[in-house]
Amino acid sequence: MRWRPAGEDHLATGFDWDLFVLAGNPAVHKDGLNAGSANVNAGNMFNSPDGLIFGNDGVLWIQTDGKYSNKDDFEGQGNNQMLAGDTATGEIQRFMVGPIGCEVTGMAFSPDRKTMFVGIQHPGEKASGSHFPDGGDSVPRSAIVAIRRDDGDVMG
Repeated sequence: MRWRPAGEDHLATGFDWDLFVLAGNPAVHKDGLNAGSANVNAGNMFNSPDGLIFGNDGVLWIQTDGKYSNKDDFEGQGNNQMLAGDTATGEIQRFMVGPIGCEVTGMAFSPDRKTMFVGIQHPGEKASGSHFPDGGDSVPRSAIVAIRRDDGDVMG
């Protein structure tokens, strides 16, 4: 939800508001609140937003910690993820998807903003098959992932 103070005056007693996004599953629910807002589609649908962080560029980073059962209302939604929302246009894109059974949580930037750090918490929880981050037959463990752009530019 976005609030805008009347006349762009933060001392004003009135404000306008609108919904930036309402999470949902338009693949299962064609109409209504469970389908999500108009900017949610099959390519970016999500549930249970848990972490919200703004970048210096105005991008809203959305991290999820919800159902990864891929059944019933959550069919097709997959693992928890992190999405990037353009607060000017309302466009939302999936940025990364975590391993099975994890929560994508916490985010920080390096001082030069060229590296983003993202937490992957309790991979494999209530789900089998995760061997994150080492692969093979390893026991799944929480980790911090460092992400950089190929061109070395700032992340946000």
